[in-house]
Parts: sequence; structure tokens; C-alpha cells
Amino acid sequence: MKRLTIQRGRAERVLRGHPWVFSNEVEEPPTRFEPGEIVEVHVAGGPTIGSAYVNPRSLILARLFDARPAALDVPFFRGRIAEAIACRERLLPGVTSCRLVYGEGDGLPGLVIDRYGDQLVVQTHTLGMEIRLAAITEAVVGLLAPRAIVERNDVPVRALEGLEPRVGVLAGETDGRAVAEEGGLALAVDLLRGQKTGYFFDQRANRALLAGLSPGRRVLDLFCYVGAWSLAAARAGAIETLGVDTSADALALAGENATRNGLGAVARWERGEVESVLDRLAAAGERFDVVVLDPPAYVKSRKKLFAGLRKYVDVNARAMRAVAPGGFLVTSSCSYHVGAEEHLGALAEAARRAGRGAVVVARGGLPPDHPVPVAAREPDYLTCFVLEMR
Repeated sequence: MKRLTIQRGRAERVLRGHPWVFSNEVEEPPTRFEPGEIVEVHVAGGPTIGSAYVNPRSLILARLFDARPAALDVPFFRGRIAEAIACRERLLPGVTSCRLVYGEGDGLPGLVIDRYGDQLVVQTHTLGMEIRLAAITEAVVGLLAPRAIVERNDVPVRALEGLEPRVGVLAGETDGRAVAEEGGLALAVDLLRGQKTGYFFDQRANRALLAGLSPGRRVLDLFCYVGAWSLAAARAGAIETLGVDTSADALALAGENATRNGLGAVARWERGEVESVLDRLAAAGERFDVVVLDPPAYVKSRKKLFAGLRKYVDVNARAMRAVAPGGFLVTSSCSYHVGAEEHLGALAEAARRAGRGAVVVARGGLPPDHPVPVAAREPDYLTCFVLEMR
């Protein structure tokens, strides 16, 4: 195993437990290492930190995965994934639809596994995990014997590691149809053609916040996808929900999910651009007791932060105008580069533009199946605020 040496004056972050080593922090030239190779990480003149895999093409040169010498083989993956499964069983007892592995939070940087009952979706975000996909698959099959394992390796972050997009079935057979169970709802999803891995488990806790606001109220659900927010509100007692999305396929699934859960009389759907629908509702003077705004990530890179924040301001200002006085806006950001303070700043500007008063009455974030290391805040990408509009 080769040694990778962190410069003495640049090791504090990693010594505190952060699992990333950047290429400008090491003494050796990155080209000394083979893509995907496992190395032993040291501090110059100091202690050994642990084992990492490397990619000389990436700004993040090395990702630590164990404090001891270790091999990324089938037994290692089996043990680490078994620990992740046990963690979910403790935190979410009885839940069979969840994020089963969440990268750094489960000691498996670059790996995501989502569970939909007897089907799994795997994403490898890094070269180090990509070249070990067969070992990961073997370990998962041995632990869970799933009916199918789907590969959704079409996320943009892979390009930073020099990886091509790829979607397919790794093991078993499936047409991509699966069911996500959450909060008493059974939601049909498409693992092969849907967004991300087919469903957004990261909003589980925030949809529970919405449920508490929904009884007896009219709810507008913007960027509704397959209807999880709308149906969480309807199941909690909302008298009417309207879900808006541009995707005909997603809305077809949303309608199917409303019927499947006996909520078709409460939930309705509209296809269209969210901004255009909000403008039409404003022109008609229509307002809702609760508005949910769960937009896509508007900030894809740090250099696009300003432009992305302008989008957040614009869409939130429109959404605020759709909230009745005394009603609530449940608004999220899933942009990694937008922290809580930037999000709140955008909401303050949106309220000013909308001519509305707004106060924060609750805050949400990632649920327990998305653990985040205390020394590495980068995986903590989701912010959610509940605002009372005045």
C-alpha cells in the first residue's frame, strides 16, 4: 500500500475527522497514484490517519474510509453495509423504504443505496466505488437477497470523477416499477426513468412537518413530482390539494398514487411551469392555506451561487403571494452550495418583494436515514423552513 502524505500545516481538518483530502494538500504529485488505488494516509512528521482510495483526476484526491489498514473487498462492504442496515432498523424500526447507505455518513464515501422493499437502487459517485461495483453488488445480494438491483449512475457529480452516465439493472429482473412506503402511504415510483433514484427520501421528516399543518386546510404543492407532499397532506386531513409539475409521467404516477391510497377525491393535479401557474393563480386572486415549494437545485456550482439565489428569491416571492394571511409556506433548498443563512437571506428578500411579513415557525432538514459526519458538513445539503405568512 502506497503512502499519501498530507502537508503538516494542512492536516487539521482531516485530523478532526473530515474524510476528504484535496490534491493541493499533499506532498506527493497526484500522478504518483493509480485511479482507484487504496493508500495509507499520513501527516508529514505525524500520525497515520487511515485508509483511503484515490483518484488523481479529481480535486478530492483521496477519500478516507477506515482508520485502519483495510481493503475495499466483499467482506468489507458486507460488514459496513450490515452496519448501515442495523442503523436504519434502530432509527426507523419497521421501515423498508429508505436510504440504506448514505456515503460518508455510513463510512462508504461515494456510495448511495436506496431501498424500496425488495428492490434496491445503487449510485456510485466516485471512481473508487465505481470500479468496485461488482463487490458492492455481491455484498448486497448476500445481505438482502433483493429481487432486483438497479443502477442509477446518471448524476452530474460523476463527471467530476471522469465517469460516464449509466442506467440499468445490475442484478435480478425489474421493469423499474417499485413502491415507496412512507407515513402510511404506498407510492408508486419508476426506478429506471424517474428523478434521482426514483423518489426523494430526504424529505421524509419535512413531509411530517407538513402533515401537522394540513388538517382542514387547502394545500398547494409546487414541483410535486409523484405526489408525496400532496398525499401526505391529504392523508393528514387536508380538504383539498393541488399538485403542480411539468412532467406528464410524474403526474401520471401522482394520480395513480392518489387512487392507490384512497385520496383521489381530495388530490388534483395540474401540468405546467410552476411560475406560470403561480402567476395565473395570483391574477385570479386565489390563495391557499399552505403552500409547499420543493424546487430543483438551482445552484449547481459555487460560481453560479448568485444567479441561483435570484431564482430562489423569484420563485419564493411568487409562492408567498399564493399563501393566505395566517397561512404557511413550507419551502426547501436542496442546493449543496446554499446553506441555511443563504436560504434565509433569499426568503427575506422574497418576502420584501412579495410585500408580505414572514416569520420562521419551524425548521427541517435531512431525516435519520441520511446521517452526516460531525466533521464533514458537505453531505448536509437540505434546508427546509416553515414560514407563517402575514
